[in-house]
This record gives sequence, structure tokens and C-alpha cells, in this order.
Amino acid sequence: MDEFALRKGHNYATSVLNAETGRILAIVPHRNQAAIEAVLNQVMGKIRTVISDFAPTMAGAIKAVFPTAVHVLDRFHLVQFFTDAQQRRRRYLGEANKHHKSRFIDRCLARKPEQLSAEERGFVQEWHLEDSHTKHIYQALNHMRYVLKATTVTQAKKRLKDWLKRYQFHTCGVVAKIAKTVLAREEAMINTICSPFSNGIMEGTNNKIKLIKRRGFGYRNDAHLFLRLRLETGH
Repeated sequence: MDEFALRKGHNYATSVLNAETGRILAIVPHRNQAAIEAVLNQVMGKIRTVISDFAPTMAGAIKAVFPTAVHVLDRFHLVQFFTDAQQRRRRYLGEANKHHKSRFIDRCLARKPEQLSAEERGFVQEWHLEDSHTKHIYQALNHMRYVLKATTVTQAKKRLKDWLKRYQFHTCGVVAKIAKTVLAREEAMINTICSPFSNGIMEGTNNKIKLIKRRGFGYRNDAHLFLRLRLETGH
């Protein structure tokens, strides 16, 4: 389940997709809890797992419509909490204009250390020495990646508990804020770590939705857009 912008900053819609195929099952306008419950009620069959982002309205709707379903959180949005915080911090420091292009900095700080070249790792170390907050966000992100690699429920609980213990009251405010968000969804986080489901196919469908909107140069009738999306993502 995900939301997408009809007109960015103004109107949004909520869609439910098949996690295995990416096919859109239902779409409704708006993204409040009533709209989310309405779109979930359109899904037929026995639903065992529901994937969503960290929005409280989505969690509330899932619990109301499918109380026995396993709630799995979107890993992409979890990582995005950290990468967005890094980008805001680097813009604040003005380092993007001082040393390198902003995209290069964002890419180096978002990727796993083992994916960086020796030169890039050197740049990352320099940025950590320049600003402790950049270092703390980077360390918290890679520690969370380690947590997400857990293979059993027991291991997932232990790793997540250790992560929360380290960052829940961290001196870096943005890291503590992310930890608070994770703590509020601790049960769903355990499900996320242990679940075999990925949001990759759904993110591909979301990119397709954006492409369809650009290709149509906007749609005055939302119902026609929803029909087009259902047709183009059908299998």
C-alpha cells in the first residue's frame, strides 16, 4: 500500500498493490485514514501481509480492516529517513558548494561503505571529522542496515533492541527522532526484518505511475487517470 501525488502539495491518492506482481488492486483519492480504510475494503480474499510506509494513518487503517494481518514496513522509507537527514545537514553546512557537487556527497553518504572506492571512503572520513552530526547519522544508518540483515526473530529482536538502546536518547537530535519513530512501531519493525517480502516491485509500479502522469501532461479527471493506471499495471 502506498500513496502518490495527483498534484504535488495539494491532492494525493492511495493505492493498494499486489506485492508479488506490482499490479494495482484498488485506488481511491485522498490519504486520510477513512480513504485508506475504503481502499483496503475493496481488496478481496484472505490478506495475510500488508506492506506500508511509516504513516500512523496507514497503521490505524490496517489494524481496523485487517486486524490479523502481519504489518510490514517499507524498508525504502526507513532508509530514506537517514538519507534525507544527511542531505538537510550537508545543505545546512554548505559543504556541497565548498568541496563537491551535492549529488556526489549524497551518493557517498547514502551508499554502503563496501560499495565506495578508497577515494570516496576518504572523503566520507573527512566529512565526519568536519561535522559530528553527519558522522552520527551515517553510523546510525549503517547500524540499521546491520539490524535488517537479521535472519531469525530472536536475532532481529536483539539487534533492534541494541540499536534502540544506542540511539533512542542520542545527542544527535535527528537520530533520536528516527529512533523514536522506530520504537513506536517496534512490533512492525520485527515483522519487517523477518519478512521475505520486499517493496521493490511496488516502487517500480510507483515509478510507472509517475511516468504515466508525465506522459499525459496531467489529467483533469482523476477517475480517468485511475482507470489508466489499472489498465497499464494489469497482468
